[in-house]
Amino acid sequence: MSAAVLRVGALVRSGWQAAASYRVNMVLSIGSLVLALVPMYFIANALDPLMAESIAAEGGDYFAFLLMGMITYLLLGAAVNTLPGALRGGIGNGTFEAMLATPTPLSTLLAGMTGYGLAWTGARALVLLVGGVVLGMSLAPGRILPALLILVLLLLTYLPFGLMAAASVLAFRTAGPLPNIVLVVSALLGGVYYPTHVIPTWIQSISQAVPLTYGLRALRQTLLEGLPLRAVAGDVLILGVFAAALMAAGSYAFTRGLRYSRRVGSLAHY
Repeated sequence: MSAAVLRVGALVRSGWQAAASYRVNMVLSIGSLVLALVPMYFIANALDPLMAESIAAEGGDYFAFLLMGMITYLLLGAAVNTLPGALRGGIGNGTFEAMLATPTPLSTLLAGMTGYGLAWTGARALVLLVGGVVLGMSLAPGRILPALLILVLLLLTYLPFGLMAAASVLAFRTAGPLPNIVLVVSALLGGVYYPTHVIPTWIQSISQAVPLTYGLRALRQTLLEGLPLRAVAGDVLILGVFAAALMAAGSYAFTRGLRYSRRVGSLAHY
């Protein structure tokens, strides 16, 4: 096992140990998801006759459609918010500056700082998915691996927004409005609650610039409709272009933010 993996694992374990000391919060976090799932099921079933036609190409069942959107949105929230939150805490208690002084590569530090948050959110998302299956949600078992690949690519598309927000934390001690703007726009125009083709025409062009539009549609068509990966290759290709472009922009922003904070000596101000 490489040294980088061991270091990431150590940071993730540190995050787990800190969170495990607040067991009540962890239990409440899972419990709130279970409690939210039941009313979602009944509301989705009540709206199903109205939505069935518009979501016919993405599963046809509104409960499954909505739950896939909520699970994906939950994961994207972690992708955008985990790093700036961890960085803010690390700067506040002085640990981030100390970690930078170690020979650990910066990419390994960032992966370790975000690893626990993403893993915990993934566990919560799995609880929702299992709960959905118990309530009758139908999945295509043979398409789980392609769906996971699409989900990973979608997360890689949104992690750069976390890097940009983290750059703002380094430079200005606040993530600013970027995370909220990205998540709100994605929720409203990315197809979380309704398919993007029912959005008014004058807004649909904006939804084409939202990565979630392509990722969520591809996820639903593979996991709910059972389509093979080649059937959603167009959406996956566009998502890949988004991921590459945004990762370059996010890495550049974070590097500039770190250089600025080192130049002005603000990392020691906590």
